[in-house]
Amino acid sequence: MNEAALFTSLVTMAILISACGSLISSTSTRLIRVVDICRGFCERVKIETNKTELEQIFTQLEKIGPRIKLLETALTMFYVAISCFALTTLFMSLDQIIPRDLNLLTLGSGILGVVILPLASILLVIERQFTMKSIWQEIDYVNKTFKRN
Repeated sequence: MNEAALFTSLVTMAILISACGSLISSTSTRLIRVVDICRGFCERVKIETNKTELEQIFTQLEKIGPRIKLLETALTMFYVAISCFALTTLFMSLDQIIPRDLNLLTLGSGILGVVILPLASILLVIERQFTMKSIWQEIDYVNKTFKRN
């Protein structure tokens, strides 16, 4: 591999690592927010006496579980993708200084990272759909319960 191609490849890996870092940051924030919402609902259950309100809270809590699992899985996948990209960078660099050919390891770790990244992003899209369904259900509940005539 010539120097220009190596440099381009290393920059590409740095950009992918940076993208994963941004996605990790935003996904962590989303996960923290969902956990806070879950804790808020759990606190409300302790003090709520209205059966209709309790039913609504439990419905919302049931919908939060899958969201937490999706966010947790996506976050893990982003970390794995970052690891793959870091390994790809390492293998590219080592390939320049050791006599052994590391092309298979370089290519394998790079492809694995590139496959994982969009899959994790798709999980975030699915989680967003859960979020929107939950929000619309809550809006419908508020409209039915507290709507003024």
